[in-house]
Amino acid sequence: MELPDGIPSHDIFGRVFSLLQPEAFEACFRHWVEAIREVTPGDVIAIDGKTLRRSHDRGKGLAALHLVSAWATANRAVLG
Repeated sequence: MELPDGIPSHDIFGRVFSLLQPEAFEACFRHWVEAIREVTPGDVIAIDGKTLRRSHDRGKGLAALHLVSAWATANRAVLG
């Protein structure tokens, strides 16, 4: 992909996302996920977990946040 004017800035992405209609975006996203959701025979699903540093609050009794990601190698998709 050629980007003759360089990588788009945070502001550009903000403008693009502000123009999206949430319902239409959700419908398109769901359609895309349905199209790639089937696991290919022999596909590898890599699972990874992380704990976010300094996300806990002992004073309030809040545990740290944990994130889990799953990478489907054949579909080249990550969820998480």
